[in-house]
Amino acid sequence: MTEPAPLLYDALDHIRVDGTEFLRLVSDADLTTSVSACPGWRLGDLVHHVGEVWNFWASIVSEGITDRNDVRNVAAPARPETDAELVASAFKSHVRLCEALHAADLDQEVWTWTGAPQPTAWVRRRMAQETLTHLWDAGVALGFEIDFPSAISADGIDEFLMWFAASDRREGEMKVGGTVHLHCTDDDLPEGAGEWFIAAMKEPAATFTREHRKGDVAIRGRAQDILMWLWRRDDEGLEMIGDKVVARRFRAFSELD
Repeated sequence: MTEPAPLLYDALDHIRVDGTEFLRLVSDADLTTSVSACPGWRLGDLVHHVGEVWNFWASIVSEGITDRNDVRNVAAPARPETDAELVASAFKSHVRLCEALHAADLDQEVWTWTGAPQPTAWVRRRMAQETLTHLWDAGVALGFEIDFPSAISADGIDEFLMWFAASDRREGEMKVGGTVHLHCTDDDLPEGAGEWFIAAMKEPAATFTREHRKGDVAIRGRAQDILMWLWRRDDEGLEMIGDKVVARRFRAFSELD
């Protein structure tokens, strides 16, 4: 397993700030608004989902859960009936998550779905990325353009490759059939950051290195644009050089639902 890259941003600070911005956006919005990034969902569904996720990991961390049997006892908040109560419930979950992560030692190990316990630093990173993605979803649904710093966006690409790419093969998808080079074009990324070479996509993990290396297809663009492309949100602002069939299969290969 490839070791995690060092974080170039404060994950907990992003959870606080981006989570607060998410709640601000949805607090005055029409929660029946469709969320194009999540087919079949309305904004209220997104708010409930985000609140559930925040609450779940707050419980895992605050209770120091390491055994998968104890995970079953984590209670999910019931979905409130009114929009105001729905946003208020998500707000409480956000506060609870921030408090739990602030109080926990970064090296404290907790249960995760990775197949092994991970330090709470893993949870910080995951929740920063989860919150960022769904803030983007809410922003697009409401007609706002939201930009994130290149450091957290590039790390989102790294996290995707580590924990989501090829973890499960999407039913009916073909082999990628080639290698992929991801190249972030952000000027403010440190030298050596923002590039990956993906040699293979084979369950349960992608085989990749963090380097500049020619692949069968190169996908270039801002870190945020590449990240949202990987999560099947958007493909604006990207340049693809080489075998576009490999790029399409690479993007479609992983089961993300």
